[in-house]
Amino acid sequence: MIKKILFITGLLLAMASCNKTKTVSNRLDGQKWKVAELSVDGVNQMELPRFKFSECEIYKESCKGLWYLGEEGHSGFAWQIRDKGKILEFNNQADHAHGIEDVKAAEQCIAFSGIYKVLVSKRKRMEFETFAAFGFPGKKVVLKMERED
Repeated sequence: MIKKILFITGLLLAMASCNKTKTVSNRLDGQKWKVAELSVDGVNQMELPRFKFSECEIYKESCKGLWYLGEEGHSGFAWQIRDKGKILEFNNQADHAHGIEDVKAAEQCIAFSGIYKVLVSKRKRMEFETFAAFGFPGKKVVLKMERED
């Protein structure tokens, strides 16, 4: 009887941790987000991007998105939520650029690619921070975004 209880408890804990990752991923999945803050050591970037996260089966495929900068520029990225919804990782995936605006978007996407700690995960607002952004190693990078409806 005790073995059954321990087995069921372990199974429920494992399912709960998977569900937290999926819950946070679903908040991004297929949504558009505008960046309210993208700062390095407290200094906000002049040009703030927007993100479009593609719909994704997180356990079956690599998740993709678009990093928009201005009206014309965009860059592709891959994203993943892991560690029970506590980590967001995204990496630049631009394969080519069509113009100067695309180059600017790709440069910004590359600089801010990294592994971020999830600080706030709400349906319409998310906040992340890292000290390991590709272009700013050792500096505190904060990313705050709000869902576009």
